[in-house]
Amino acid sequence: MVASEETGKGAIGARGLSGVGAASLLSALSGFVILFVVARVLSPAENSEFLAYWGALFAVYGILFGVIAETTRAVGRAELDREAPMPEGAGGRPRGASVVGAALIVGAGLAALVAAVGFPFADQLFGSQGTAIVALLAVSCLFYAWHAAIAGSLQGLRLWQPYTKLVTMEALFRLLAVVTVALASGTLFGIELACLAALAAAPVLFSGSRSARAASRARADIPMAPFLRQTGQALISAASSAALLVSFPILVKVTTAPDAYELAAPLLLAISLTRAPIMLPLQAFQGVAISAVLRARDEGAGAVRRPIGAVLAAGVIGAALAWLIGPWLMLLFGPDYLVAGWVLAALTLDAALIALLTLSGTALLALGRHRVYALGWLLATVVAVGFLLIPDSTELRCILSLTVGPLCGIVLHFAALLRGDRSERRVRDQ
Repeated sequence: MVASEETGKGAIGARGLSGVGAASLLSALSGFVILFVVARVLSPAENSEFLAYWGALFAVYGILFGVIAETTRAVGRAELDREAPMPEGAGGRPRGASVVGAALIVGAGLAALVAAVGFPFADQLFGSQGTAIVALLAVSCLFYAWHAAIAGSLQGLRLWQPYTKLVTMEALFRLLAVVTVALASGTLFGIELACLAALAAAPVLFSGSRSARAASRARADIPMAPFLRQTGQALISAASSAALLVSFPILVKVTTAPDAYELAAPLLLAISLTRAPIMLPLQAFQGVAISAVLRARDEGAGAVRRPIGAVLAAGVIGAALAWLIGPWLMLLFGPDYLVAGWVLAALTLDAALIALLTLSGTALLALGRHRVYALGWLLATVVAVGFLLIPDSTELRCILSLTVGPLCGIVLHFAALLRGDRSERRVRDQ
């Protein structure tokens, strides 16, 4: 068992909680600063192209977040199994899969998929540098897969201090590189290239942290074949969540006429800004939530009751603030970035709905219910894309897409959680 770098072991303590919270806050703020600087340096048309690239980059990272989530669950479950006494007469436990090995297999497969799908449409998606961007995205799949395995292992082992360092370095490396390039040259391709500086975070942590090196040797609770199968289900869910969370500008681009999309930079920027205060901290804390549910399996949906309340409160308060002061804040990005208050309020509530979908999915994943976890995200994405195809304004299509899609997924997830709670109670009552 790996010794914690913090005092104590088990559920996350005040020090670990504050560390993850500070790192997630830094991650959110760095995203705001990047979007602000880029919007001030590039023209609105160039910024629309950057937001499409930003969405594609974080779509790759978002898909590989499935590796983080399943690795957290698998390593955490393996730790619990090791802590539990072996039943009398039982043989040895099966040797679990190497989580880094599995992640690299997934990363190679995703890199091949990105290349196969991206190269034929590179120029349409990313402009004159499209081929180079697709190649960079494909290569980044391998690097970020390793990053994801280490992040998941650290959370599964409840090593919150090195995990906090990883999140912090990822945000800082990206922020410093983008701001430096934006102020020095201000070219679109240079800024896009600078976003990849975050990939240096895992190698730097690995070289300087014994805990990170130990986490890279961690094993899952099951052998390679079933672990890859369950990781695949987590990837499907992560791909669906990425479509709604970070690659939404790509979906808007392929469902919108080119002349209308060139004018969509204010709306796309508003979508990114309204979800960041809720989603970035939640994503950083997702591993904490998985660890908590693993250790409170008998509570089922109740294990995420308090985070659900916090998300709903943040959504309502945030929507009110967005309506009142949002339009003035948007003008900080320039006079071309005017967005109506009601649109900003609706997008903030939509961000809260996606956060609820994320929380319900986290609970299902921790409980080992991978299939319904994936189905909820798939349903949300299919419905969301359907609403993007209706013939109406870009604003209304986006708001309906980001409202109705997540609601459908939430209903499916919570129906499954409540059924599971009733089954658990019946078993305990027998």
